Amino acid sequence: MNLKSYLHDRAPSFAGSETAPIHLADLNGRHYYAFAAEVTPPSGGKAVSDDELADVLSSSQLIRQIKEEAGRRITNIAPAWKQQNALADLYLLGGRSDLTDDEQEKLTKAQGLLTEISRLRSRSDAIEASFLDGVAVDYITDIAWEDEDA
Repeated sequence: MNLKSYLHDRAPSFAGSETAPIHLADLNGRHYYAFAAEVTPPSGGKAVSDDELADVLSSSQLIRQIKEEAGRRITNIAPAWKQQNALADLYLLGGRSDLTDDEQEKLTKAQGLLTEISRLRSRSDAIEASFLDGVAVDYITDIAWEDEDA
């Protein structure tokens, strides 16, 4: 990660730049930016510590929007009640070896649903990481949520 912060009154302008950084947040009188690996940040910035990063991520509107999109996509395939039912089925049936065909089908469906939810959560993490690496992703499009190796 190539993250820098600049004081509000000393932040550089990127208006004429061919490669602009990704603005992550404004926090404690500083602008926080993520630069692509091949970009040298302008002087005057301060490297972002791990402690600061946690604060930046928790206050970043961009990260919040990515998480909201992940939540929307998860809820779209499985409302909360369906997720709860899948978890209950997994809990009640998962450790048994004497399942009927109907119970096995229920368990398989529950596992498939929870696997898809886990995949979407992993994609959300990968999209967030991409932004932190200074590489923007159009996270509103369906293609952004497909597996990278698919």
